[in-house]
Amino acid sequence: MAAPKHHAKAGGRKKGVPNKVSTEIKEFYASLLDGERENIKTALANLKDKDDYQYLMAIDKISQKVVANKKDITSNDESIVPNVTITEHRNNTK
Repeated sequence: MAAPKHHAKAGGRKKGVPNKVSTEIKEFYASLLDGERENIKTALANLKDKDDYQYLMAIDKISQKVVANKKDITSNDESIVPNVTITEHRNNTK
């Protein structure tokens, strides 16, 4: 049975407390990669010799795991790109 609307939260993690399992998995993954550092370098070097495009794609995928995604906290995830209309101005005077 679902809880009624606007009820107080009962149990679970408090807001803002990180998930312990996620933290442990990230630490495990980081230590695993650290142990494979030389093998990864060798594999990437071999891939670069075979196919530059695949090498760049592998670098891109690795960087997505290492570099955190930036989140704009000022826009509430709304687009902040201004609407711009470009009109062509012609000077028809001769």
